[in-house]
Amino acid sequence: MPIRKITSESFDAILSVLGDDPVIQNSGHSSSEPDLTARQQNKSAAQAVQAETNGSVNPHQPPLRHDLIKLAQWMPSLMGFICLGALAWIISVLIPLEQNISTQFGAQEAKINLLSQSLTEQEETLFNYHVEFSEQINNIHTAQLNAASRSTKSAKNPIRPETLELNRKLKMEEAALSRWQYLGMSTTAQGAAAFFNNGDKTISLALHATVMSNWALTEIGIEQAKMTSVTGQVITLQLRRHP
Repeated sequence: MPIRKITSESFDAILSVLGDDPVIQNSGHSSSEPDLTARQQNKSAAQAVQAETNGSVNPHQPPLRHDLIKLAQWMPSLMGFICLGALAWIISVLIPLEQNISTQFGAQEAKINLLSQSLTEQEETLFNYHVEFSEQINNIHTAQLNAASRSTKSAKNPIRPETLELNRKLKMEEAALSRWQYLGMSTTAQGAAAFFNNGDKTISLALHATVMSNWALTEIGIEQAKMTSVTGQVITLQLRRHP
């Protein structure tokens, strides 16, 4: 049972209120009709004491009701703790989820970038193939037109036997001269001369000298020499460098 503390002034006020009770003998209250002002003051003091006593827990209150009152007092704090716990749990679940989503998004973005780069490269390759194929088609078309033009000219102007024989000789001489090796040049008072190896021996030819009856040495340089046929065909021989 809780102990209630009552001050001496409150106890005197209670005795003053109960002064007319015949059971209580109080020598300080001999008058049968106390003053009205004193009664009102004593009544106010008694009400103050009663208010103090009402603030304490009634010892005769039932335990269940007492527990319910305590539970009701703790309910706001308990709800606050529950809300805080739920919020912390939600945050702890959402943070890993957000990180996982960010990781997956980054991986998907990297895959998309890789696919986009691959598609770009394939487009460039296809474009190059298209350009090359178009060039080949144009070359074939041009060759066909040239062949048709030559055929038409041949039909209008038949090649004479002498021309056919000259062309045959030029092809044979061109094949032989292509196997020659250019060894270099020298300059003298008579002019420039070029040195060649024809496969059998080394020979020296002056500028504009006749080679194989239908060719002439038309150019002598440090790095190359050129021979021109009577029909205008040109053979270029590069300088042979010894290892």
